[in-house]
Amino acid sequence: MDISQTIEEHIRGMQKSTITLEELESLFVGVVIETREFATEVLALEKAKVLDAVKSAGRTTKQPEIAYRYRVNKQRLTKQHHQLLQQYRLDIHPAIQLDGYFALSVQQFEEDKPWIVFINNYLKNEGFPKEAVPAPERSFQLTGNEKWITDLGGYALLKRLGLWERLLIYPVSDPLMLAVNRTAGDKEGFNCCLHLIIENKTTFQALLPVLSGSAFHTLIYGCGNKITGNIEMLDLQYPVIDCEKRIYYFGDIDYEGIRIWYETDKRLPIRPAIPFYEACLSKPHAIGKTNQRRNEAAVQAFLGYFSPQYQEQIETCLTSGGYYPQEILTKQQLQQIWEGEQWKQWITTN
Repeated sequence: MDISQTIEEHIRGMQKSTITLEELESLFVGVVIETREFATEVLALEKAKVLDAVKSAGRTTKQPEIAYRYRVNKQRLTKQHHQLLQQYRLDIHPAIQLDGYFALSVQQFEEDKPWIVFINNYLKNEGFPKEAVPAPERSFQLTGNEKWITDLGGYALLKRLGLWERLLIYPVSDPLMLAVNRTAGDKEGFNCCLHLIIENKTTFQALLPVLSGSAFHTLIYGCGNKITGNIEMLDLQYPVIDCEKRIYYFGDIDYEGIRIWYETDKRLPIRPAIPFYEACLSKPHAIGKTNQRRNEAAVQAFLGYFSPQYQEQIETCLTSGGYYPQEILTKQQLQQIWEGEQWKQWITTN
């Protein structure tokens, strides 16, 4: 057990400004450690000014002598952590970005460090790959564990280190369920590839017959939460290079539908399909979604795409336990909106 690390982590979580020797000793109840080893580590923290002895409380008589009470200096911990990060950065591959750790705990860095060592060795020996491979294959190359990226936090760590894109990794995701409009091209005068994600199956099936009459290149069935993990498959399944990608989303106006859009938007920029949402808002909302949890960041991001009038209407609906399901629009209404001039005009300005 790392005695000093255990003490430092306890200090970081403290609200009070002093700590007693008895409290320090209680951190190791049930753990076999030598008294001298414990005292030596406490004195090291004292020497580093993380712990300042309260002179009036006195010191133990047994060597090495440690104080019965200490003042804690959290700022000193932060300073030490930052100095260690600066030093460590000099010893690893220059492409590995440690900036995110300056705002994270020492414990997070210590947990990630063994994996960073693996990644550093790989980059120094092999350099960056030139071909993309599936996540399990790259995971094994990096760490010797084929499940590290998908199951053990590897994806988040590679993102934190600024390496995910450069390591050319195919995400292990279910294929996107999408329909392709072969006649889209640039017939409407748009110089971008348009994609529409639909949360629910009924609405997807309602729009599918008129896909060829729309300006969109694909119609994607989001299947609720699944779209968040699968959206990165879009580039693989629709590998059009010289075309700006523009993705729109249409789901239920409830906390869950908004959250799904928000989480997916973190993976790839996705805009709410406003013409569909505004058509829903022209109708009375339904009642019944009272058991969903509100994600404040998601709601505020979603509302930002609407006019103040609609923002107020959506908030009133949600806070009263109401919601607008996609199915509030009939098949005919959905098709008219998608093929209509209003939608096409809105795309050119959004």
